[in-house]
Amino acid sequence: MKVIGVIIGTEDEPVSPKYYRENKKILKCLEEYDIFSDYIPYDYAIFAEIKDHGEKNGFKVVPLFGQTFTLKEANACDFIFTIFEGVYSFMNGGYDGYQRFMNILKKTNATVFPSQKMQEFVINKHKYMTYFHKKGYNTTPTKFVNLNNYSVKPIMSFIKKHDYKNIIVKPELGAFKTGFKIINNVTEKKVSDYLKKLKKMDYRRILIQDFIPEFNKFGEIKTYWVNNKNIYSYKQQWEDGEGVFQSQDKIEKDLLNECLKTGKKLLEDISKDHEPLIQCRVDFACCMNNDKQCREFFINEIEICPTIGEQESGGKAYKMLAKEIISRCK
Repeated sequence: MKVIGVIIGTEDEPVSPKYYRENKKILKCLEEYDIFSDYIPYDYAIFAEIKDHGEKNGFKVVPLFGQTFTLKEANACDFIFTIFEGVYSFMNGGYDGYQRFMNILKKTNATVFPSQKMQEFVINKHKYMTYFHKKGYNTTPTKFVNLNNYSVKPIMSFIKKHDYKNIIVKPELGAFKTGFKIINNVTEKKVSDYLKKLKKMDYRRILIQDFIPEFNKFGEIKTYWVNNKNIYSYKQQWEDGEGVFQSQDKIEKDLLNECLKTGKKLLEDISKDHEPLIQCRVDFACCMNNDKQCREFFINEIEICPTIGEQESGGKAYKMLAKEIISRCK
């Protein structure tokens, strides 16, 4: 019997009571791992869906706990599907934890989805953003900085060249706004002080971009895909540090269609140039010249192991994802 290992352990995005009631039988297996109905993280729910569908198709499905699993446990699997991924390993164990995690995925004999190489490509945002730019996709001008070897003067030259008054700083390996900062009325001292702080936090690379007020005013369009097919999309804005979500039918149709057209082409390019992805979230940001028509959109980021709130798709995405994983493993 072939074995599928699923890397879990995020403790994020608990499923709704409604989802639990409708899938109680499938979720029962989680009690073995001390996960009960009062709080079921999204990755455990996906694991349960994969286990249910996998066992029906002749596979054994086992959990691999992201913070503690070993190379020996990985090698006991024929396939590994990653939900808890490198960014979580960094959040929980710093750069040493990240390296340990990535080394296991690199050394294991199991087939890993997505591959260790692909995960590294996406986590290191400068790599995929450079690739997007070369392929002709719209991306916002970005300065990539190696915190182990940098000078502030070229950074300030970049800022002055583009006449930026306010900037955003985003660290690679950052998630859930950790390390993210808007620097208003930017000065060399402000940049220097914040980069020193990020280096002390063990980040290795950061991105510097223009702060676009319209980004939050008009929201970020997030599109979720399984096997290069769009499953759902939604708009996200931020208010008082909290995410505000609007469903797909609230997104201006022409803008959504353009984002989906671009997202599909992007995933086809990634499949051709890198590897076919089981799942991906492609996020778009827009700067506008009026309230109705998008002047210019750009790809803000992609996630190939995205945090998937069950409510985003009414629970449907988990089952679709499980079926696609089993299909790949066949």
